[in-house]
Amino acid sequence: MIPVLRDAGLSKLLEGDAVEAIAEGLVFTEGPLWLPDGSLLFQDVKAEKSYRVGPDGKLALLRDNTGAANGQTFDAEGRVVFCEQTGRRISRMNRDGSNVETVVETWQGARLNSPNDIVARSDGLLYFTDPPYGVAPADRQLHFQGVYALDGLGVPRLILDDFEKPNGLAFSPDEKTLYVCDTARYHVRAFAIEKSGSLVVGSGRVFATLDPGQPGGPDGMKVDREGRVYVAVALGVWVFEPDGKLLGILGLPKRPSNLNWGGPDGKTLAITAVDHVYRVRFNVAGLAPPFLPKSA
Repeated sequence: MIPVLRDAGLSKLLEGDAVEAIAEGLVFTEGPLWLPDGSLLFQDVKAEKSYRVGPDGKLALLRDNTGAANGQTFDAEGRVVFCEQTGRRISRMNRDGSNVETVVETWQGARLNSPNDIVARSDGLLYFTDPPYGVAPADRQLHFQGVYALDGLGVPRLILDDFEKPNGLAFSPDEKTLYVCDTARYHVRAFAIEKSGSLVVGSGRVFATLDPGQPGGPDGMKVDREGRVYVAVALGVWVFEPDGKLLGILGLPKRPSNLNWGGPDGKTLAITAVDHVYRVRFNVAGLAPPFLPKSA
């Protein structure tokens, strides 16, 4: 059975009773992203490699020398857009790993710190976090840790600058709320978003505070179609109701870093966790990226 800690309803959302490993023997996995053919793209950040697990379960190297690619999603053209931790930029590529190009690497002329995670809104606007994990202090040109909105012209707009370590981010199903993890402060914050992409002034609040009792603050995050929030933290994947109530913690053999929904019915959760990638079946469907291609 899958261990469920602090269970207050999470076990009822699980379809199966097993956590399945679909890749192992890696270094530090991140950025899972499903393709419509059932294959899964993910990054091995510390090895600077991108991989694809096919529907047949076979692992294939997609590309290397990735600039420590991390979180990724699809842009409005169906290309994979991703954060480079040591490359210090947002880049994009075709789904087969070809035609890699820079989208943005500066804000107001200063080099970005170390982009970490990225999500898309259904109008094509991208949001990304920029903590300092992949840059030496002496090389930093921005002395805050920002959250940015990025339009189709590749012009970043700073929307938040008061995080200690901004990390994973996700939208509510109606895209009116943006959730952002602050790893160092062990909490998730929520912000109301205007149609323009800007924050509603004064709307920021702490959505949930996490207390795993060991090192490992909130990292990647995703939301299901009913608005529940799933956060990768020490102990496992923490699941919250839309009102911030903890439903429970999906216990895992390894500490998770990120997660994403996929499968033909959207009910399979892929979870990157240190040197492994897992998948778990739920009886609820998750929110897929808005620009998930129609065909692989």
